[in-house]
Amino acid sequence: MFLAAVARPRYDPHKKQMFDCKIVIWPFVEEEAAVRSSKNRPKGTLELTFQSVNADVYQDMVMDEVVPAIQVKMPRGVVVKLQQDNASPHRCMTTELIARHGVDSIEVANQPPNSPDFNVLDLGFFNSIQSLQQQKVARSIGELIAAVEEAKYLQSWHFPSQNDRLVH
Repeated sequence: MFLAAVARPRYDPHKKQMFDCKIVIWPFVEEEAAVRSSKNRPKGTLELTFQSVNADVYQDMVMDEVVPAIQVKMPRGVVVKLQQDNASPHRCMTTELIARHGVDSIEVANQPPNSPDFNVLDLGFFNSIQSLQQQKVARSIGELIAAVEEAKYLQSWHFPSQNDRLVH
């Protein structure tokens, strides 16, 4: 499983260019020693395995990775809404919890299931990354993570200019 942080496109006056929406994508993985030997590796070799995501794991990821990445990418003094679906591990994250950690510029907003706000992310952002990632053959979790990172990097967004015609 991966956790992605994205933001809406906007013009960055300091860099004099459009912000590309992408903040970071993080895998939920951990290193574990192999329990048995196989033809590919001896017993005890450290391997990447997918991590079960519960409230504690999710909270650690948000506080240790997502919040600092948002603070680096987003301008100071701007209040950022951290929108997340209403899955049970996600409900542990609240604005008050983030504020207790000394961050007052991030507010948490839980969205209802099947929210149209997330359809844009599912259909646009994640599906395009997935289609690029599936062009690579990944034989291990490490290769899968590398393919997802490359897909995120290769993925491009088209920002309408004043000359573009929008069709509804």
